[in-house]
Amino acid sequence: MATTYIIKDDEKTKKWKTPHGELYIIKDRCKGCSFCIEFCPKKVLVESKEFNAKGYHPPELQEDETKKCINCGFCAMICPEFAIFSEADAQSKDIAQIPEKEYPIPESPKIPEIKKARDVLTGEHFWNGDVAAAEGAIAAGCKFFGGYPITPSTEVAEHIAERMPQVGGVYVQMEDEIASIAAVLGAAWGGAKSMTATSGPGFSLMQENIGLAVITETPCLIINVQRGGPSTGLPTLVAQADVMQARWGTHGDHEIIALAPNSPQECFDLTIECFNLAYKYRTPVLLMMDECVGHMTERVVVPERSKIHLVDRKKPKGEPGKVKIYEADEDLVPPMPYAGEGYNIHMTGLTHDERGYPSTIPETQERMIKRICDKIRIHADEIIRYEEFMLEDAEIVVVAYGITSRVVKRAVVMAREKGIKAGMFRLITLWPFPEKKVRELAKKVKNFLVVEINYGQMVLEVERCACPSKVHFLGKMGGSVHTPEEVLQKITEVTK
Repeated sequence: MATTYIIKDDEKTKKWKTPHGELYIIKDRCKGCSFCIEFCPKKVLVESKEFNAKGYHPPELQEDETKKCINCGFCAMICPEFAIFSEADAQSKDIAQIPEKEYPIPESPKIPEIKKARDVLTGEHFWNGDVAAAEGAIAAGCKFFGGYPITPSTEVAEHIAERMPQVGGVYVQMEDEIASIAAVLGAAWGGAKSMTATSGPGFSLMQENIGLAVITETPCLIINVQRGGPSTGLPTLVAQADVMQARWGTHGDHEIIALAPNSPQECFDLTIECFNLAYKYRTPVLLMMDECVGHMTERVVVPERSKIHLVDRKKPKGEPGKVKIYEADEDLVPPMPYAGEGYNIHMTGLTHDERGYPSTIPETQERMIKRICDKIRIHADEIIRYEEFMLEDAEIVVVAYGITSRVVKRAVVMAREKGIKAGMFRLITLWPFPEKKVRELAKKVKNFLVVEINYGQMVLEVERCACPSKVHFLGKMGGSVHTPEEVLQKITEVTK
């Protein structure tokens, strides 16, 4: 007796009459594995040219004078989707009979019920920096995360993967970091506040599309939890060696905004601020954490929703079809239409005019580059944030950021106890660099000491701006944090 299959009424089934029975293919069940084609002993199955509902090419029967289906049933036995089967002619003596068996259609797995949850978890929590940044993004209204897990930023993705569905958002794990940032840009133009999170190697892969975000003026957030490098480097250990890459990683003239938190609380607060800056200036914004801050667990206070200030895009005011989507006001920031609003968006990585259309005219390049750079430069004073600690009478200024600033603060207190008038200048905004403030401090002090976990990066910016003061450097190559004693020893050496 022939094998028995269950076929749903709405399934498209194709039937072939064969010399020894009939062959059935349920096209839309096929997932294109080609097992039936490979294992067919008579090689009468081939890949069809048509697509099924899943986007695959189902098999089809292709007989000739030398190749005939014998209804052996191997295709049915090997098909993991129960998409093909044959019914052998019971009268035929040329084939073996297939024992009777019923193949039930496997039910699709039930999607677990997703319980809705608050987007702003007002109250006190005990979070690490990665989780705090994830919650900050959700509190800021982020509704799309496209990423690829990589240490030490994985906890950002893990937490958002759990939380996004609860607040009506979408989490997508892409095949790599290139696809991740591309998905983020697409989601942003589709109307969703979007972000990704990565670390060293992944950050390198994202650079070309970060440039695409710059030239298309796409607001989004990229979190880089820095680790030791180059290449695979120290996947689980701290470094601050991506700060120059943050500024100059993508090619061509451009400006970037990058902030550096030094605690889980700031990871929450500055993530919200990053989204606000991204939408205020229509630009990608970087949150440059380091591994220690990302994995540090501390008390984080989440305010009430009403106390969280959010910035949305500047919307076009003109009639769809007539608005030039890159025509800016006096603030140099153009309004941003979303796809589907009728504004006929043309988005390209090519040099483009105010309509968004590609142009090879040098004057167009001149206008475009100056505007996307100047919209950050002329607003630098509004963007830049820093912390001053004991600088009123300081004779030496210690410059630090991220986890290093916490060590430096203790070292400054220890120096004061020894009678050395030290103070700390903490960079919260790495880019644009606070050059005005550094020049102002250089008029008052003779020495700067820059402490960072790299072989000398932000120290170059301090040297550029701190003339005529002397600039000294205390670095580590990654893998560990300075101790207060090491910083104090350097302060003592410099001030002798």
